[in-house]
Amino acid sequence: PAPKPSYTWSSFEGELMCLVGTEGNIVPCTVMPGMCARTHIDPRRPFLFDDPASALVIYCHANGEDIGVLYEAGHWLCDTLGVHVLIPEYPGYGIAPGSPNELSVNRNIRTTYDFAVNGLNWDPSRVLFFGRSIGTGPAVKMASELDCGGLILVSPYTSVKDIVSQHAGLVTSWLTAELTNIYPSDRSIADVACPTLIVHGATDKVIPCQQARTLYQNSTAQHKRLVVLEETGHHGIDLHFAVAHECPRLFTLDDKPRYMDIDGYLADPGMQGDTVASPVPVFDCRSNTWSRPTLERGATPFLREPPEGSNVGTPQGAAARPLSGPLSGPLSGSQSMFTGPEGSEALAGMVSGYIVTDDVLLAHVRAEVQEEHDQFVKARSSPPKPTPGTGPRPEVRPDVSATILTNSLSMQEESALDHHSSALQPQIEFRTDATGKIVPRNTGPPSGPGAASSEPKLFLY
Repeated sequence: PAPKPSYTWSSFEGELMCLVGTEGNIVPCTVMPGMCARTHIDPRRPFLFDDPASALVIYCHANGEDIGVLYEAGHWLCDTLGVHVLIPEYPGYGIAPGSPNELSVNRNIRTTYDFAVNGLNWDPSRVLFFGRSIGTGPAVKMASELDCGGLILVSPYTSVKDIVSQHAGLVTSWLTAELTNIYPSDRSIADVACPTLIVHGATDKVIPCQQARTLYQNSTAQHKRLVVLEETGHHGIDLHFAVAHECPRLFTLDDKPRYMDIDGYLADPGMQGDTVASPVPVFDCRSNTWSRPTLERGATPFLREPPEGSNVGTPQGAAARPLSGPLSGPLSGSQSMFTGPEGSEALAGMVSGYIVTDDVLLAHVRAEVQEEHDQFVKARSSPPKPTPGTGPRPEVRPDVSATILTNSLSMQEESALDHHSSALQPQIEFRTDATGKIVPRNTGPPSGPGAASSEPKLFLY
């Protein structure tokens, strides 16, 4: 059975991605950038920077582990081989939804390959499939059907049927559900044309070394190599050291250095999609679009309902289902997770629910701004309460610019000569008219057409 998950959607910040396959399957995948293992010395370059890796490895892990357990091993491959590493998760393992069977496992690995070729625009001739133990079956399957640059097998088997015939109790329940001949690598490897490296321990008691020899004999690759380590079992660390030693001799790993540049794709507005809500970066193989994180860290990704008329959608006859629940039941190797009316496989792990997208976040911001604006207008329109001992306060009109109403001025001479009048009243001086009568004259702001109002204005922003 699958081991207990060793990671969550909040693990491996910056290195964990959510991939969505063409059939809607959700695939957690660690993305580990590597640097070229060879050091270049060029006297013309005053500052020498290591080149990025040229090859990209898709690692198909063994049974008793998930991508959390392999995190350190993945970085070891990056540093030792000088390659980029992608580790996809099997359905039912780790945090990946679904149940494992031959079709669902192949589907997740194929999704990772599509991500490398269509998402990262990686040259297929620079993609290597790496399989260990149970993972060698999917690796051979993918290498026999897809264009790739190499195949690495560590402790491989000829077929699941051959393993079951010897160790029925040592393999996973999803492999022993039916004693059908799934993953017949002894036949599939004849269709692998890329360079092939096979490493096996001579004292392996889980998968006999003879099965590796059979695969080597059935391989039709022009460049192939078999390495058998004496006194090494199924889990010997020397198996990976042998891979590190032989890979540079069989594969070209440093001729075309290139960064994966995931940040560049996520920043390109022309490549953004809104088909998935996730706490980590997303690449959707259905539309070949990227999505930035839109959920809180650690949340579970969701597939969004596609807009009407979009070519990204649910296959005919498929219903939206939760990421957990019916998918947790056992499935045989010949069954798919969902089957439509015409036998097409529908989405695995799709859910319906409230999705937080950029538009939703913007709507929340607009609603909060409008609420604050309404509260401000309401507070401004209400007359302030007078402070005890200060007398009545000026009335405030509910206009954008409130006008302070002043008391009417007394036109009597003795009021104009009062030096202790309110500061809001304009200064008054006297003049004589044509008849010699003394009349007051306003020295405040001018009035009349085109002139500023004599009443002071109070502007509120």
